[in-house]
Amino acid sequence: MTPVVTPVVTRPATSWRRARGVEVTLFLVTFLVFGATASRTYISYDVWTSNLASYELATTGSPYIDGLDVPDLEHHPLRWVWIDDDAPNGHVVITRAPAVVIAGLPAYLLTQPDSMTVLPAAITAALLTATAVLLMYLALLHLMRRRHALIAAAAFGFTTPVWSVAANGIWPQTITVLGIALAAWAAVREKWWTVGLGGILMLWARPHAALIVAVLGLTLAWRRRSLGIALRTGLPGVVSLAPLALWTHWVYGTWNPTALYGAGALSEVHKSLLDLPNQAGMWISPDRGLLIYTPALLLLLPTLIRTWRTLPDWATALLLGGLAYTVLQAALIGFTGGDPIYGYRYGLELLTCATPAYALATPRAHRTTRLLLAPVLGLQLVVILLGATLEHTALTYQQAWTHNAFVEALLDAPIRLPLALLVVVAVTAAARRLGPPTPAEPVDEPVRVG
Repeated sequence: MTPVVTPVVTRPATSWRRARGVEVTLFLVTFLVFGATASRTYISYDVWTSNLASYELATTGSPYIDGLDVPDLEHHPLRWVWIDDDAPNGHVVITRAPAVVIAGLPAYLLTQPDSMTVLPAAITAALLTATAVLLMYLALLHLMRRRHALIAAAAFGFTTPVWSVAANGIWPQTITVLGIALAAWAAVREKWWTVGLGGILMLWARPHAALIVAVLGLTLAWRRRSLGIALRTGLPGVVSLAPLALWTHWVYGTWNPTALYGAGALSEVHKSLLDLPNQAGMWISPDRGLLIYTPALLLLLPTLIRTWRTLPDWATALLLGGLAYTVLQAALIGFTGGDPIYGYRYGLELLTCATPAYALATPRAHRTTRLLLAPVLGLQLVVILLGATLEHTALTYQQAWTHNAFVEALLDAPIRLPLALLVVVAVTAAARRLGPPTPAEPVDEPVRVG
């Protein structure tokens, strides 16, 4: 299909200082909120062991934890998920993806705490996720009015588990969300090498997430009849396989990059495309479902389908990459994502991939849909606000099909219900004052659609 180029009009002149002020304010507010609410105590072993690996590397210079006493995990029946007691090199090692370990390293090198604490990593997670929100805003700013790009970025950051999971501690999703946002920022500017850098972040945080940038690059290469796009988006990730292999050889004593999951961890990869309950759980599980915690995606789906061919080709290609990854993820492993998680984490990659297309389709939504969107986003904000600010609200993964953390929190403290309704009303009123989202503001360069 040959891409269509939309008419171009020059964007009205805007003060450079004012524009930078908006961006700095967005970043600082997001970072401060994320930093203030990042978890310090109630944290998953996935996150805690990643932080421990960063701490040990920063304070000892070694990735090995031979002889280190880890009391909570000494007799844990799932110890092998986080710690390999007999790596190929004979050492005891923490089995976490290199990106999550490396991401926490600078903070621990700077602070050099006397004992293990998750605080440096928690602040790092807030910083990286705030950067992702800023990048998403800058990607949308190319194609939307400034205030509506801000609203879309705020909805992405504060009404979804981006806040309650990615910004709550250094998960793999903290890195993949950043990588996808970087790819979106670069794709709208046709900076294909930078899209490839986003792919490196995905690959090093969650190897199969590299499928996202592969689908993005190949789809755009086919649509634009440009092999160069595929090469420039894909080569950085391919080249990064060499240092990735060096990392696994140094830490685990093998060149096999799957060693980062530890001996036996791949035994958990037992799902399939035909495991329909697991595939469904990714979307509609009461406590971990993508559509349960982000109903705006369902509300706007008819608009997205109706406007698909008018959207920028990079936005639809990115969404296709997110869909492919999400189906693969549910074909590899259970949808719940571990404990404690408020919302979902395995759907965060798709959410990030979908945000540009959904945001750009929204101005063409029917009036009823636009009227409903504000209270739906208000509800999402209330749900995520509760889980992001209050510890111990997350449920165990065994309850994913039978309970919902937000509902349980309301039942535990009924006073929260009127407060929640008040926030929804306030958000709806604020949205009405801002006015409905409008189609793309004139931009400075052609926008390819298809």
